[in-house]
Amino acid sequence: MDPKLTEVSQLFERFKAALSRKDFDSCTMFLSQLKVMLTEFRSLPPLFEETPNAVHELTLARDIYEHAVVLSVKTEDQDAFERDFFQLKPYYTDARNRLPPSSQEHPILGLNLLRLLVQNRIAEFHTELELLSSSALENPCIKHAVELEQSFMEGAYNRVLSARQTVPHETYVYFMDLLAKTVR
Repeated sequence: MDPKLTEVSQLFERFKAALSRKDFDSCTMFLSQLKVMLTEFRSLPPLFEETPNAVHELTLARDIYEHAVVLSVKTEDQDAFERDFFQLKPYYTDARNRLPPSSQEHPILGLNLLRLLVQNRIAEFHTELELLSSSALENPCIKHAVELEQSFMEGAYNRVLSARQTVPHETYVYFMDLLAKTVR
């Protein structure tokens, strides 16, 4: 394996260990280093060059950005969430045909929809919905955000408040709490 790829993989393992320990300061430091290291991989967006390790590099980068999104939720940093989500999005759209599916894709797309709802960016919410496939719209994580938006628009605030009890993913709690504050 490429030495750069090995180095990034090892640092990513340290990042994940710090994340599981809830050592968010170390996570932030590791993440900054990882993002800089990723810039050396020519197979990543926007170049998408065909390199011998392209699939491995793309998969590793996607995993790093997915963890970055989760970190931003755990640190309750909406600006970081938005930045990390936009860095991750090309891996779900442009690199879709090159990579195996990610188990975190739908939870993260749903989180982004929830964030847009919390920030009252309804037009962007609907734009993001338009970009999703029909199979993605059937995913419980996406459905949750869509049903919340419908309840919110109908003025059924009791459904919005009770939806916190049925979140499809543990990372949704932060945005659900913000939405509950908005409703109250």
